[in-house]
Amino acid sequence: MENIKVKDLMIPVKEYSRIKKHTTIHQAMLKLIKEGNDKNLSHPHRDILVEDENGKTIGKLTILDIFIHMEPSYFKFLSSNKNNFLDRKFVQRVFKDFNLWDEPMTTICSSISEVKVEKIMYKPALSEILDEDDSLDKALHSYIMGIHQPLLIQKNGTITGVLRLGDVFEKVRDSILTCAIKTTDKIKE
Repeated sequence: MENIKVKDLMIPVKEYSRIKKHTTIHQAMLKLIKEGNDKNLSHPHRDILVEDENGKTIGKLTILDIFIHMEPSYFKFLSSNKNNFLDRKFVQRVFKDFNLWDEPMTTICSSISEVKVEKIMYKPALSEILDEDDSLDKALHSYIMGIHQPLLIQKNGTITGVLRLGDVFEKVRDSILTCAIKTTDKIKE
């Protein structure tokens, strides 16, 4: 994609929602709402970076992490489905066999609200972290191959930013529209 680097689209760490690892899920959700309102973002953050006591980014808390931990039976399912084979019959059987989402939402929510973020945050492997100078193509490949999003971006081993799928999509969409305009102009000639 025209030599676009991930650093050109990433959100710097200092501008991203961040919490300490001992923060509760409830506190993390309040912070996301407050920062979304305070910063008046057109696309508020739905996930949050997790830092250690020294301010070093050690992981991320995403929507998916929260959903999975709200229904602990997913851990049994995920460990029994190592090949990630998900046909419709299998998914329906798992939903029934593991009694997923069997409790009322109020019970599920209250059981997770005081859980510490460090218990459920996602710690990406080094292979899941891109370098600032990696191409946008590499980021797209990572998303398609199932890397847990958003992507963390680093420079010299330190997390420097976050690359959200929605931001990448907007760039791709704009590129497609630009290509269409160029093609239309050539047809008119």
